[in-house]
Amino acid sequence: MTIQAIKRAIKWLLSPPLVERGPGPGVYLTFDDGPHPEYTPRILDALKSCNAKATFFMIGSEMERYPGLVADVLAQGHTIGLHSYRHAHPRSLSVAEAVQDIRRSMDLARRFGFELRYYRPPYGELLVVQILLCAWKGIGVVLWSKEGRDSFMTRQDELLARFRDLRVLDGDILLLHDDSAVTAEALPKLLEMLGVDGTRFVALGEA
Repeated sequence: MTIQAIKRAIKWLLSPPLVERGPGPGVYLTFDDGPHPEYTPRILDALKSCNAKATFFMIGSEMERYPGLVADVLAQGHTIGLHSYRHAHPRSLSVAEAVQDIRRSMDLARRFGFELRYYRPPYGELLVVQILLCAWKGIGVVLWSKEGRDSFMTRQDELLARFRDLRVLDGDILLLHDDSAVTAEALPKLLEMLGVDGTRFVALGEA
């Protein structure tokens, strides 16, 4: 690690630039825990029909199981970030395991033809060593500003009602899951509801 990288990591550790909102203009849709063989294609179709872009925070082991879906997401102009390799809780990992998880995620991204620019930690938690490694490698740690809680829902009207009650603003990062049947079913109506005032749906890093 160079002196410059160490300084950058220390600066980040003292004031971690955890991203909870995007710069806008637009709303940032993010989907965790995929790719899923049934629901991810439906979500891609809904996004395409609205000319919307999104960021998919994928689990590494699922990427290896469904490489065709990874290629589809990239081909349609969406952004892929990593959501760890196996979605283990950071506090359950040793220091070596935590470092290996991020390194393995970086290697996996390169195998699929992209550099890892964004990482969302499972459960929104990071170990100090992971923060340092992300800082050293220039990887942005992305959290969220509005949570769909779709993993706990069984009906699409629940998800629509939640976002109807939330005040979604320009720059918000919305947390959803593409392994959720509810999300796959509700997304067309959700995009219509949130986009009624002309809101754009953009991916992280999109100009």
